[in-house]
Amino acid sequence: MGRNLSSIPPCIPSSVQTLDFSFNIIKHLQKTVFPVLSFLRVLDLSRCHIKHIENDAFYNVKNLTTLILTGNPITYFGPGCLNSLHNLRRLVLVDVGLASLQLQMNNLTKLQELRVGTNNIQSVSLPPFMSSFKDFSLLDLHANNISIIKTDHTVVLRTIGRNMTLILSRNPLLYIEPGAFKDVYLRQLDIRSAFVSFAAQKFGLKALYGLNVKRLMFGKYRDDFRFQFSDTDFLDVFCSITFQEVYYYIMESPEFISSFRCMINATKVVVVGGLIDETEHVLFHEIKELYLIHNHLGSLPGKQLSHLHTLEKLIITHNTEPICDEGFSDMPKLKYMDLSSNQIKLKRCCATLLSGTPQIRYLNLSLNAEIDLDVGAFVGLYSLEILDFHHTKVLRVGYLSVFSNLKYLRYLDVSYSSIIFTNIYCFYGLSSLNVLKIAGNNFQGDVVRYLLNNLTVLEHLDMSYCRMVEVRSSSFKNLQSLRLLNLRGNKLMTIDFLTHSNLKQLTSFYVDKNSITSIPLDVLQKLPTNLSEFDLSSNPIDCSCSQTVFILWIIQNQNILKQPENIFCKSFSLSSGFRAADFGS
Repeated sequence: MGRNLSSIPPCIPSSVQTLDFSFNIIKHLQKTVFPVLSFLRVLDLSRCHIKHIENDAFYNVKNLTTLILTGNPITYFGPGCLNSLHNLRRLVLVDVGLASLQLQMNNLTKLQELRVGTNNIQSVSLPPFMSSFKDFSLLDLHANNISIIKTDHTVVLRTIGRNMTLILSRNPLLYIEPGAFKDVYLRQLDIRSAFVSFAAQKFGLKALYGLNVKRLMFGKYRDDFRFQFSDTDFLDVFCSITFQEVYYYIMESPEFISSFRCMINATKVVVVGGLIDETEHVLFHEIKELYLIHNHLGSLPGKQLSHLHTLEKLIITHNTEPICDEGFSDMPKLKYMDLSSNQIKLKRCCATLLSGTPQIRYLNLSLNAEIDLDVGAFVGLYSLEILDFHHTKVLRVGYLSVFSNLKYLRYLDVSYSSIIFTNIYCFYGLSSLNVLKIAGNNFQGDVVRYLLNNLTVLEHLDMSYCRMVEVRSSSFKNLQSLRLLNLRGNKLMTIDFLTHSNLKQLTSFYVDKNSITSIPLDVLQKLPTNLSEFDLSSNPIDCSCSQTVFILWIIQNQNILKQPENIFCKSFSLSSGFRAADFGS
């Protein structure tokens, strides 16, 4: 790739399966340009300044399944230049100056993807012979010059099948003939930023009546400022389109989200980037997934979304301090809720936030402002398996046993949550916990010695950046299943605790950025035998003559040491780059 080559090297092994020849200079493709490469499957000729492609140019690589010609200023396609590629499944002709889809490729009957974005194509009309391409599943026409779509342009689309994706984003659509997509079945239609004006968009969307599509992607890209929506009922046009999933990308004012009513039969609704002050109450009939992302919500729509008995997944993220007036209730199938990155403040969590949600398994409240947990916080939420509060200030966790009824919880993250652990029973009852992340918090007195005692199936423990000066071996005495222990960024001077017999399953140990100067021989000899990743970097290692055995161990165990190049001797200036492993050189 990118070697300024002007020809394909003749010495390429005949067994090669992938050849990336992009960013070279090969202006003319004739039959002899490629050696015989019978096993070649993927050929990338992106931006090679290709202008002329002769007939049978690909004859010697005729078993290709993927051909990429992106960014070549092609002025001539030989009439049969592609027809030797009987096994081709993916053809990429992005930004090659194409003016039409009427390519001579009737032998490409196995073709599945045709990517022809960023060209000058003016019609979606496919060649009639493509009606027999039964595996054809993707036509990417983004950023072309399509302004009109008529009924006779979509004839082939009707016959190809129901598993096709059509991408028309960033085209200057002026007019769609009514009924042009009637009885067309698509897996996905992407029409983001595809109209020149609001009037053209409103009329064009109405003209899509009779379309059946599984996934409809609609709206505007962030950099599209061509027009603003000028009335509040334009989404009513979706009532005449049959779809299962709708992705709605909008950068408009609050009132323009008032037409969920034409989405009531959708199973998945995604709204991204809208300036939504509040949502309306909509009785979705079959919805399973709802996403409200970057919507500037004024309040969490607990009242509006409660009683959705089919909803299984709810994601409301990246809003700005929405108020939580009312919780979410009576949602018996809800399993997954993500309310992260909203700067939410919750005084009562989480049973009041989620009442009547007995199936909830995943709850993410990370990257918020403040969450107050009390005894009984998880009453009724007994099915929880994953709970994430990282980088959210969490109150009361340090001195109350708020998790005691979560016996199925497998993953808990309270990293950087401004917690001071004072109660040794904070994690009492978490009998199924496999992953615990408590990085960036603090421990009072000797509480860490007993805090983890009941976590007998724990496999991953992150206690990094907790300002710990000492860790006793008894702290891990019941962690016989532990495989990863992260103590990075503390103030530890010794790792004697690592010799505890119950840590024999440990495979990864991170103690970088501590205050370790040396490790005694008896500790090195008793390290867990399964240890395969040991990060000792960025510690002030003592390389004096008294530590010869330890330095020799570092030199001989480079295979398990992570970042050995960052294990420096404290007696030498770090700027000199004197590594411990170089001490004996």
